[in-house]
Amino acid sequence: MSTELYLANKKRKPRRKINAISVKELEAGQVPGFEPGSMLDSQHLLISALLPPAVKEFLAQCESEVKSICGKKHAREEGLLSRWGTQGGSIYLGGQKVAVKKPRVRGAEGEKQLSTYEQFQDPSLFDAQVFQEGIRRVSQRDYEKGLPKIAASFGMSKSKVSKSWVKSTENQLEKLRTRSLKELGITAVFIDGKRFSKLGAVVALGVGADGRKHVLGLYQSSTENSAACRELLDDLERRGLPENELLFIVDGGSGLNKALDEKYQTHDLKNCRAYRVRCYVHKWRNITDVLSPKQSEEASGLFWAIREARDLPQAMECAAALEKLLGKFNESALASFLEAKDDLLALHRLGLSAQLRRFFSTTNPIESLNSLLEEDTRRVKRWQDSAHFQRWLATACLQNEKRMRRIRGFRSLPALVVRIQSLCTHEKTVDSDGQAA
Repeated sequence: MSTELYLANKKRKPRRKINAISVKELEAGQVPGFEPGSMLDSQHLLISALLPPAVKEFLAQCESEVKSICGKKHAREEGLLSRWGTQGGSIYLGGQKVAVKKPRVRGAEGEKQLSTYEQFQDPSLFDAQVFQEGIRRVSQRDYEKGLPKIAASFGMSKSKVSKSWVKSTENQLEKLRTRSLKELGITAVFIDGKRFSKLGAVVALGVGADGRKHVLGLYQSSTENSAACRELLDDLERRGLPENELLFIVDGGSGLNKALDEKYQTHDLKNCRAYRVRCYVHKWRNITDVLSPKQSEEASGLFWAIREARDLPQAMECAAALEKLLGKFNESALASFLEAKDDLLALHRLGLSAQLRRFFSTTNPIESLNSLLEEDTRRVKRWQDSAHFQRWLATACLQNEKRMRRIRGFRSLPALVVRIQSLCTHEKTVDSDGQAA
C-alpha cells in the first residue's frame, strides 16, 4: 500500500471541541458544558460547573476597556474606534488555560489588542501556578486531577505541566548556582553528603551574621569524598564565601576533613585559616558502637560533661577522666575519642555562649535539611539524568530555606567572629636580619 493511500484511509482522532465562555452566557447565568438537572458525582465536577468570579471579573474588565475605547454601544462618536464582534481566544487563570470569547476593537489602522487580554495571556502565570502546586507535592502526572477545573479550561496535559515545571525548576537551580554570598556575612558552615536513591550530593548550609541559615550550594557526587568537597568549597569561594576565618562544623567524615585540611589547614592550630568543630552526636555514636550498654551508660555522663563545661580547663578535666574510663573499658573506644579530642575541645576555645555552644556542637541543622530534601523528592521514582536530579534538589533547597528559623543566641555571633579572627590570625616571627622566619 502506498504512503498516500495509507494516509488517506487512516482515520484521524477527532479533536475535542472546546466551548468558549462569552459575556452573554455570563449575563444569562449559563455555563458551557453543563446541563441543568444532570447529576454531579464529585466535588471537582461541582466546582467545574460553577464559573469562578475571577473569570467573570476578567470579562467585565475587557468590557470596561472596550467601553473606554469605543464609547457606549451603538454610539457613533467621532475619533473613537469601533466594536468588531468577538473572537475565540484563551487566558491563563488559576493554573489552567481557559477558552474565552474576547471582544474585538477595530479602527482605520486595523485591529487594536486589548491590554487586559494581553496581560492574562502571559504563560508565566501558568508556570508560576504549576510551580506552586509542585511544591505542594501535586504530581505532574496527577496535576489535572488535583485542580478543580474551571468551565472551558484546557491545556493541562502531562506534557504541558511537565514543561512548565522543568522551566520553573531550571530557574531555581540557576538562582542557587549564581547568587552572591558576599552580602550574607557567612560565619559558620555545615557540609554533609546525602544519598537520593542511586544519586548523591554534597550540600553546604551557612549561618549568616544575622543568625539566619542559608543553603549555600550543592555538588553532585556519589560519595562525600575530598575532591567533591573541595570543588564545592572552591565554587562557594568564587561566589563570595570568605577565604578564611570561618567556622566549620563536621561529622568526622574523612573526605570532608581532608578537604578542609588541604584548603584551610584546620589540623594545624598554629597556622589554620579556618576553625573546625566536631559533632558531639556523631562521635558519641562511634564510641558507643564498641561499648556495652552498661559501659555506655557509665561513660555518657563524662562525655556530655565535656560539652556542658563552663570553660576550657573544666572541659579538659572531664576529657582526662573520660580517657581513663575508656582505657579500662575498650582501647578501640579510647582511640576513637582521642582521634576527635582536639576538635571536640575546640568548641570551648571559642568561648561561646551556652546557646551557641549547644547549637554548634552538632550537625543537626544540615541533618534536618537533608531530611526535608528526602521528603520533598520521595515522589520521584527514577532520576532521568543529572539535570533532573539537580533541578529538584535545588528547588527543594530554596523552598526549605524559607522555613528555617534564626538560630538562638544569634546576638553573640559578633563575639564569635572576633574570636575566630584571633585564632586564625598568625603573626610571623621576624629574625635579626629583618626577614620572616
